[in-house]
Amino acid sequence: MRIIDASFLKSLTKAGDRKGISLPEICFVGRSNVGKSSLLNTLVARKIARTGSTPGATRLINLYGVRSESKGRRSEMIFSDFPGFGYSKVPKGIYENWQAMVEGYMIGNEWIRRVFWAFDIRRSFDDLDRVLLEWLNDNGLAFSLVLTKADKEGREGRARARLSFQQLLGMEEVFLFSATDGLGRKDLLDHIGEVLA
Repeated sequence: MRIIDASFLKSLTKAGDRKGISLPEICFVGRSNVGKSSLLNTLVARKIARTGSTPGATRLINLYGVRSESKGRRSEMIFSDFPGFGYSKVPKGIYENWQAMVEGYMIGNEWIRRVFWAFDIRRSFDDLDRVLLEWLNDNGLAFSLVLTKADKEGREGRARARLSFQQLLGMEEVFLFSATDGLGRKDLLDHIGEVLA
C-alpha cells in the first residue's frame, strides 16, 4: 500500500463527534513517550501528528484523513491518534477522563478495523499493559503490536524481542519499527492494506 496524501481532520472526545465520517479507521494507542506520533508521521511520510518532549501532552483523539493506493486501486481511511497512557505526572482525574473518553469512543465504533498498539521495544509488559491487553480482548478489538524505537536494539535483540512478544501474546502480528531509519514502514503499510482489504 502506498500513501498518497494525509491531513488533519478534527479533534474529538466521543464517538458521536465522528458523525458524518463514513470511513474505515485504524487506531493508534500506546504509552506516553513511546513514539506514537513519530510512527504516524513516518507512515504517511509527512508531519501530521505533533511530537514533543513532554509526555502526556495529547489530551484529545485526533483524526487524520488518509488517501492510499494499492494495486492500482485508491481508497480512503482514518488514522486516529489516541492520548498516551501511563505517564505518572498527569493528574489522576485527567487520566481517568482520558480512559473514559477512549473507552467511550472505541466500544461499539463500527468503523474501527484494527488497533495498532505502539510499544517501546526496550520495555517489558507490566500490570498496566496487561490491563490494556485484557480490555482489548474483552471488547473484541483486533490489534497489532508495533515495537517502536527498534533502532535502539541490534539485529539479534530485535529478533528476540519480536519472538518474545509473539509468544507472550500468542499472535503473529508483532512488527518492528523505527522512525529514525524507517525500519518496518513498508511491512506496516502492507499490513494495513491487508486489514482493509
